[in-house]
Amino acid sequence: MSVREAYSGHESFALRYGWLPKLYDAVADDAKLFADEDAAIARLGLGKNMVRALRFWGDAFGLLAPDGRAVHPTPLATAILDPVHGRDRYVEKTETLWQLHWALTTRGHLGAWNVVFDEIADPEISRRHLTNMVRQRAMRTRGEISPATLGTHVAVFLQCYAGSDQSEVVLEDTLGCPLQELRLCRLVEGVGDQIVRMPRGPKPGLTVAAFAHILLDHWRNRLGENRTVSLRALLHERFAPGKVLKLDEAALLDRLEAMCRAVPSFAVREDGVGGMHLVALREDALSHLQEAAA
Repeated sequence: MSVREAYSGHESFALRYGWLPKLYDAVADDAKLFADEDAAIARLGLGKNMVRALRFWGDAFGLLAPDGRAVHPTPLATAILDPVHGRDRYVEKTETLWQLHWALTTRGHLGAWNVVFDEIADPEISRRHLTNMVRQRAMRTRGEISPATLGTHVAVFLQCYAGSDQSEVVLEDTLGCPLQELRLCRLVEGVGDQIVRMPRGPKPGLTVAAFAHILLDHWRNRLGENRTVSLRALLHERFAPGKVLKLDEAALLDRLEAMCRAVPSFAVREDGVGGMHLVALREDALSHLQEAAA
């Protein structure tokens, strides 16, 4: 059964700094928090629409596991946000943002994300064209979408990711979205329309550990029992790391080679016809990759 793509539910709010630790603490303290909206508003100190948005983002990032009227933190949420066991309690590391971006894009089932990080190969696109592509995807996957819902959804996507070429200043904690730190998109003024720039190439903060986490998840969910995968597949197949992370061939190869130095049970090899493959040299290679991702 396919999952219905979402184009609303975020209540026009992008994720904000400080929201994810707040969400984790509240749900860990009271699994039925969201069963009573008034109680959730009081506990979280947010308005009604923000509370709904926070629940939406918790689900979209894969941080909440529903259980009837209750929700519980997922293993991913605990690994990152737990006060005792979490590795980045306040989401201060860029490598954590890469992991969250990967989870949101590959599991969030959000229309604009699917368009930008799976369909668009060009390094820039007009906002009008992007909006039209999102509308066309909605028509294919769920049917008619209102202009207001469409416009809000695209606006929230841009609020999440797109900084400005005119400013390097990150917005204050209460307003900005931490995903902007990944610099995956830049919004600039064009002739008669805004331009969304999505350059491919090296990405800041994409550490070996972050890349190992992403590659491990991709391998387990899309490659199955395969022991090899081509560089081309990692660049161009559906929701491949190269697409989701906006890497070009050189940047992807650099990350693969760095990972292979850290995880010697993998190697990058030529295939004899001018291509490159990532090869798992041992049957337990994925367990070694998991250790590198920890």
